[in-house]
Amino acid sequence: QFHDLIINVARGELAGISVQVPDESLRLVEGRDIQGCGPDAVMITADESAVTVQDSPLKVLPLAKHNLIGSNVVTESGKLLGQVAHMYMRLSETVMFIYEVRTSILDKLLGHALFFPASQGRAISADFARIVVAEDTEMKADHNLAALESRLFSPPKEDPVVVIRSRGY
Repeated sequence: QFHDLIINVARGELAGISVQVPDESLRLVEGRDIQGCGPDAVMITADESAVTVQDSPLKVLPLAKHNLIGSNVVTESGKLLGQVAHMYMRLSETVMFIYEVRTSILDKLLGHALFFPASQGRAISADFARIVVAEDTEMKADHNLAALESRLFSPPKEDPVVVIRSRGY
């Protein structure tokens, strides 16, 4: 049974997944061994692709739901941007993760948040309590998910039309 996504925070990429096997222990599967995903199943290369946690190199990476939600997001200079409230995954040629970051419960009530690609990540603390992001992350963030999606995924816009007007005519 699917358990969680494993994220490479420094790259903002899917590193693998964790699955719960019938004896209720967890196994980790590297991203390269995932063949397909559907609403009812995840297909992996072979049974041997699901490795025990202690034997997997993925064990040092955070789980999206269990470790990253609630983590503080700080810039390289130490400015606190808020906490990860949600993560979004866009399935396309390459999987992309987006963080939704809020500073308080008041932000939630008012609908204030920052949305930015997880690729802005640079590092994570050993206890997964802090994600360090690029210094310019706040400037590259959007205040709603639709705006970020439009900016990142919409087709390129036509060259802008510049109107030059002369005085008096």
